[in-house]
Amino acid sequence: MNTAVAETDPGPNTVAVPEAFWRSLGHLNSFRIFLAIALGIAGILADQTFHRFEYPLLFQGTCLVYLLVALLFRSPLLARRERFARQVGRQALVDIVCITLLMHLSGGNSSGIGLLLIVTLAAAGMLADRRMVLFWSATATLAVLGEQIVAAVTLDGGAGGFARAGFLSLGLFASALLSHALAKGAQTASLEAAVIGRRAAEIGRQAASLERINERVIQELPYAVMAVDGAGVVLQHNARAGELLGVRFFPHCGLGHCSPRLAEMWSRWCAGEILPAHPFQVGREGLRLRARFIELEPTRSEGAIVVLEDMTDLEAQAQRMKLASLGMLTANLAHEIRNPLSAISHAAGLLREEARESHSAAAEKLSTIISGNAERLNWLVDDVLSLNRRDRLTREALPLVPWLNAFVEQFAQREEMPVAFVAVQVAGEPVICFDTAHLEQIFWNLFRNASRFCLKLPGSIRIRAVAGETRVDVDVANDGPGIPATLQSRLFEPFYTTDKAGTGLGLYLARELAEVNGASLHYVDIPDGAMFRLSCQTTPC
Repeated sequence: MNTAVAETDPGPNTVAVPEAFWRSLGHLNSFRIFLAIALGIAGILADQTFHRFEYPLLFQGTCLVYLLVALLFRSPLLARRERFARQVGRQALVDIVCITLLMHLSGGNSSGIGLLLIVTLAAAGMLADRRMVLFWSATATLAVLGEQIVAAVTLDGGAGGFARAGFLSLGLFASALLSHALAKGAQTASLEAAVIGRRAAEIGRQAASLERINERVIQELPYAVMAVDGAGVVLQHNARAGELLGVRFFPHCGLGHCSPRLAEMWSRWCAGEILPAHPFQVGREGLRLRARFIELEPTRSEGAIVVLEDMTDLEAQAQRMKLASLGMLTANLAHEIRNPLSAISHAAGLLREEARESHSAAAEKLSTIISGNAERLNWLVDDVLSLNRRDRLTREALPLVPWLNAFVEQFAQREEMPVAFVAVQVAGEPVICFDTAHLEQIFWNLFRNASRFCLKLPGSIRIRAVAGETRVDVDVANDGPGIPATLQSRLFEPFYTTDKAGTGLGLYLARELAEVNGASLHYVDIPDGAMFRLSCQTTPC
């Protein structure tokens, strides 16, 4: 049943009239038009239809009036300009008057026309107020009994006519009350359906609102989020996921499209393995990401939520916090160490001269040890003091190709290695914006590490520069062993080194100087060695 609400009747209890009731009232009016036409035709054939028919013109006139009134009812019924109860009452009144008069003109109860009142009272049963239903039933009963009294007085009708009128009256009451009971049930069901519909609509609106809120929250999260099914197909993702992974998602794409390393971790996680805690690298920028898989069901076959966190900024922030407490201390210690270190170096030189004069091999050996360690401490002091001078820079437009060629020759001469060990590949003539002294110190640290671990063959150290619209990426790679993933997070920590003769400040100082010049320095995983990428700004400075 259609549960749409058509109108509201005023009263102590507001009752909504179902759309089906209006349709039923429209069908009743259509039946009324048909009935007026049918009775008019029956009046024309009165000799074959009614056993007593004395006023044909009055009968035909009543049918015509009945038809016109039915046509007049049609307009307000379709427009629903008046309340349902009022229209039902007006139609019931017209039906009772016209049908009772036609019944009297066609011979009374014996004509059978009075039975048509049952249809009218069935329609009156749709009224919400039972008293009005009983009122119209009583009105129809009085009309039927009144017609029988008139017929008995004027036409000498017998007692059988009153019996038929009584049975008809009982039928009218029964049909009205039965119709009212059915209408009340239908109306109650309609109201319940309307309430359920409103609740369902409200729940739907709330679900849609929650879905929009969830989508907005997911999009605004500071880390990447992806929902994947059991086959590793990405069902949903936020914009941050595309930014960190550097990919463009398409419908039903898999984790292998995002990152082969991430797809490998997904396979291991689905197999129940424990994933390593260290991050993995993606993209040209060498972003370090940490992946977490949150299962949707106790069994991991239903999929998971993949959360990716950018550990690059977190590690840099942790490193800055760690160094904040050490900066002042190391600078002060460097100044305090330099003076006694100069005295030690001077004393070692005097001891060496005295050993040469006395031809004492032991004294000369000791003086060499002292000088070597003093020189190492001096390097450490210079690196520490360089941190305090990193803000003193003069950035300039620097053509990269001639600067690299000159630096490679200088490094090869100083380290006493063939120039052929270094292969330079630069596309075009890029120009970067950098402080020359800072750039030299950065490359000196990178080349020193590369020459220490490479295989020392022609092309063991590779330099490759790729120019973009606003950045120039310079890669310094070597064919030595790669750096284990467990150590990559500590590469740029100060005072951390795997070389017994190193200070542990080279890479840290290189990154600090790069950031001062608006550049970035990252380690990039490659299958055949180790590589560091320096991303520099292009001109204008």
